[in-house]
Amino acid sequence: MNLRKRIWKIISDACVYFTVAEFFVLFVATGFSELDPEAGGGVGKYLSLGAAALLFLGCFLLSLLNLTFRLDLSSSLRVLIHFIGTTVAYSLVFIVIPGVYNDFGAIFVRLGVFVIIYAVGLLIGVIVTSSKRNHRADSIEYESQFGEFFDKKNRNG
Repeated sequence: MNLRKRIWKIISDACVYFTVAEFFVLFVATGFSELDPEAGGGVGKYLSLGAAALLFLGCFLLSLLNLTFRLDLSSSLRVLIHFIGTTVAYSLVFIVIPGVYNDFGAIFVRLGVFVIIYAVGLLIGVIVTSSKRNHRADSIEYESQFGEFFDKKNRNG
């Protein structure tokens, strides 16, 4: 994949992630009746332009980090790099935007929720990948490399 296509893929994926995240934020804000960013509240902070820019930056980082799965490294190292980078992006969105720098309990809970969500996503990804590999292995027919040798030996034998 050339550089232009790769950049386009990163940006388009980031836009898709951002769109989904913004709709989710608006859905939650509507549920809590906090549609005014100046009014404050937990969800209202996410509706300002600055929060949207940080949310897009987090989505862009996530899209960029998805390229780590194409690197020629061991799968555990790729997942570790992705996990660390995604943790930074998550912290940007859920710790910097709400401004909970000094509340270590809130930081701990938010990072704990993130680790659980990431672990569930990783588990689903591993299950899907292994089932695809097993399906591919089952669809390949076995061809004996020594079929002619054993056929001749059995006929003469």
